[in-house]
Amino acid sequence: MLLGLLTVKPQLGLLFPVMLIASGRWRVFAAAAITAVLMIILTAAVFGPQVWIDYALKGIPTQNLVLFNPHMLGAPFMPTIFVNLRTAGAGYGIAMAVQICFLLLAVAAVFWAYRCRRHADPQLLAGLFLACTIGGLPYLLSYDTLAMTFVVVVLLAAGKLEPAGQRLAQLVYWLPVAQLVFGIWHIPGPALIAPAFALYLLARLRALPSH
Repeated sequence: MLLGLLTVKPQLGLLFPVMLIASGRWRVFAAAAITAVLMIILTAAVFGPQVWIDYALKGIPTQNLVLFNPHMLGAPFMPTIFVNLRTAGAGYGIAMAVQICFLLLAVAAVFWAYRCRRHADPQLLAGLFLACTIGGLPYLLSYDTLAMTFVVVVLLAAGKLEPAGQRLAQLVYWLPVAQLVFGIWHIPGPALIAPAFALYLLARLRALPSH
């Protein structure tokens, strides 16, 4: 299921190498790396190498311009820790430093879960993986939370969430709307929903016996 979601939203694969290394899936890791290289070569062969040059020289800098923008025009559509802090008046350096801290915590959480609880319910692990990814990225649009929302709905339908988890799941479901409303008025807060859900799932996994 997780692989299918990453196919739809490949940018959510930020922590994918961490998950593969932690769970010792070296053949999958090698296959993914080789596939990525082949896709780059094939794309360059079909469309020319200029597409990758333009991505490096124009695409990435454009994303950085969005993050540097002091007016944060994209705030209503970007439920990230970085953007929430910027809308609250924090400078670029401070906001990015805090975002990096969240990213490091997300990496640690995913590594621990897939190292020490790799045999746990895959839906709980997928939920943690996606919630950590959402919480760790500085550049993310509301529609990128769709994969996490899908897993949340699956967990709710399967009755695998306790009351506290159900409340957090509802917040995850309404995250894009909350960010839209709060972002328009430059009020921070919605970006904490994904990390809170990740913390809940981490606690659930920690309570399980190790194998």
